Amino acid sequence: MRRGRMIKELEQRSGATLDEIERALEAKKRESSALQTGRENRIWEYEQTLEKIRMRKEDEESASEKLRQAMQQLEPGLSLRQSAIETKEQQLEMVKLDGARGREAVMRERHSIEAVRKTVREERCRQRRQWIHQIKEMNAKSPEQVRPLAEERKKNCEQATAKEDAAERALAAEVKMIEEYLPKLISLEDVPVNPG
Repeated sequence: MRRGRMIKELEQRSGATLDEIERALEAKKRESSALQTGRENRIWEYEQTLEKIRMRKEDEESASEKLRQAMQQLEPGLSLRQSAIETKEQQLEMVKLDGARGREAVMRERHSIEAVRKTVREERCRQRRQWIHQIKEMNAKSPEQVRPLAEERKKNCEQATAKEDAAERALAAEVKMIEEYLPKLISLEDVPVNPG
């Protein structure tokens, strides 16, 4: 009986029946559970997306390594062409001794040599530009793939987990390292085949 009076007093103070209060509490519990489930699902999707980005990055790095090896394989061919140029230049020195006809032959051969030199330089330059362009293109994709996830977190007023934050910082560090390396690559490769 005393319990019944307490319930009635509580109902009067709150302006709602005990059943209504219990139903409201249950509704709050369900809402809280749904929010927690939604966050856990978003975290799982975020981790899956990061894993896909990491795997794609590994594939791109593998493709970049193959391209680098292909350029290294090109070097012997360029060296052979350079050797052929040097042989022709030695022959020209001998031809110079043969009077007027020799001088005409020298001019023809010089034009031929310059054409070969130009072709070699252009081929090396084209390969270098293609390689650097592909690396920059792959490098630029990574932050673009992570940005929507960070914006989704911001929209939902959520903080990044330690794992998410570490993954994003590692990705940013890798991008920065590649960007710092590219100028060194250009300075190493941007050398004429035969200066002078």
